[in-house]
Amino acid sequence: MNASGLLSRICRDLRNLPEYIARIERERQAVGKDPSGVLSLLGNYNYATYSEICGRERISPDFEIDPTIVEEFENALDVYLDTYAPGKTDLKRYVSNISLYLTFIVKRPLHPPGVPFSENIRIVKNGDLYYCSGKKRFLDDPSSICRYCVCRLG
Repeated sequence: MNASGLLSRICRDLRNLPEYIARIERERQAVGKDPSGVLSLLGNYNYATYSEICGRERISPDFEIDPTIVEEFENALDVYLDTYAPGKTDLKRYVSNISLYLTFIVKRPLHPPGVPFSENIRIVKNGDLYYCSGKKRFLDDPSSICRYCVCRLG
């Protein structure tokens, strides 16, 4: 599978969520431009990524992605989202597509750098690399998707 093919699939699937995207946009306007809290910051990160995806026409230079790893990631993400957001089909599709894009196309973390998830967990960027202070803690958790994240152990 190539990155352009994955991007096309992601765009196509996100276009099939117009009501959900409209709801997110309404909620963002209600919260305002300066929300606080980890969930709001994560929501803004995901929405900014969604906007980036919508504005992207192609991948250049294109590159190959191992379809087996993509499938493993999607299966792990399904389990994760079924655990933490059961029955929320549109949320699951939205987050899954954004996560695919972040992980395999632009190789950025699944969580926004700089956001303190707890006093011990934070993602930081140093040069072109990302580090997560919580990754080691979650790698052994079978429902964790940390093993697919681009972050290095921090």
